[in-house]
Amino acid sequence: MPGPLDGVRVFDLTLFMVGPWASMQLGSMGADVIHVEEPGSIHNSRIWVPPFMQGTSIGYIMWNLNKRSLLLDLKLEEDRETAYRLVETSDVFIENMRPGAVERLGMDYDTLSKLRPDIVYISSAGYGRQGPMAATPATDPTIQSFSGWCSINGSPGEKYQLYRHQTQLDANTGNYMAQAALLGLMAREQTGKGQRIDVSMLGAAAALQTSRLAEFFATGENPPLLGSGCVNTVPHQAFLCQDKEYLAVGVVKEEQWAPLCHVLELPELIEDPRFSSNRARVEHRDELLPLLEGSFVTKPRFFWSMRLGAQGVPCSRFFQWDELRYHPQITENEHIVQVDTPWGEIYTGGPPWKFSETPATMRPSPEPGQHMEEILQELHGQAEASPSAG
Repeated sequence: MPGPLDGVRVFDLTLFMVGPWASMQLGSMGADVIHVEEPGSIHNSRIWVPPFMQGTSIGYIMWNLNKRSLLLDLKLEEDRETAYRLVETSDVFIENMRPGAVERLGMDYDTLSKLRPDIVYISSAGYGRQGPMAATPATDPTIQSFSGWCSINGSPGEKYQLYRHQTQLDANTGNYMAQAALLGLMAREQTGKGQRIDVSMLGAAAALQTSRLAEFFATGENPPLLGSGCVNTVPHQAFLCQDKEYLAVGVVKEEQWAPLCHVLELPELIEDPRFSSNRARVEHRDELLPLLEGSFVTKPRFFWSMRLGAQGVPCSRFFQWDELRYHPQITENEHIVQVDTPWGEIYTGGPPWKFSETPATMRPSPEPGQHMEEILQELHGQAEASPSAG
């Protein structure tokens, strides 16, 4: 069965990760995503991010799943005219170049909306299109630093620790771009009008920090560095066990506190006024944690995991990918799927949406230019079929 975006065409003028991540998601939902790249830049764009598979960046392969590929040099009039024909057949245009780049290529919103008035045009810039830093290059780590993201990462006494999954803001900006495309299509369905939608990495970073920002403006204090701990609930962190393995434990409901204390053989903590509520435990975090840590270190992780799980206390061991890929909870829900690409077999996260009638799927990424002939034939046929053709 086709996906929920079957019949929607996306003109994908994206590079690196932010934009390709967004269009990759639209493609998994069934959209016909046509990734347009400049022939002369293919080699560099394919190899610059390690690790590699058969000489091509794995990132490039992963971020371009679910697409078709077309090579056009938009500086050449002939290729730009081909791009314009593609725009006329597209519902969504998506780009993440630095401000000014699409204007120089003749692919700006004002130009394209004259060709396709109802087009949904999605743009992403690192710091946003306005302001003194609009043209400043952005990367995930630099946006982490600028946005305040690093101010809450790290253990007590440390400073400025990057979030180690360095595509966190890249991917979430791409998520917001995909959402923008869906919302733009929904608005068009209601109004018949297209529009321009701007998304930025800095804006995404601020949106993702909403609760931390609220805490700061309510208290005037920056959220403290807590290592693996949580600022809102205690205990809610990783505990070292006897076998030198860690167990993540989170008491998120008051009814979980007493079972935790009984399992740890610390019943006296249940009625201790310093720890009798989550608010009290947050206030007395430094007094409570050494008591819990002293108990966890007396038994192996598996012992605590079985006992706490049986009592309904949220907990989990820390999995490695070589274990997780075969876990039945992962395989039965297709959270990791295998895809055969021109570079070989890869594993990737499966579509996060489970549609009952219009399933999302992950399809192979193309070799650059792989679909040139079929796309150009389609555009030629559509031009011939148009009443204004000729």
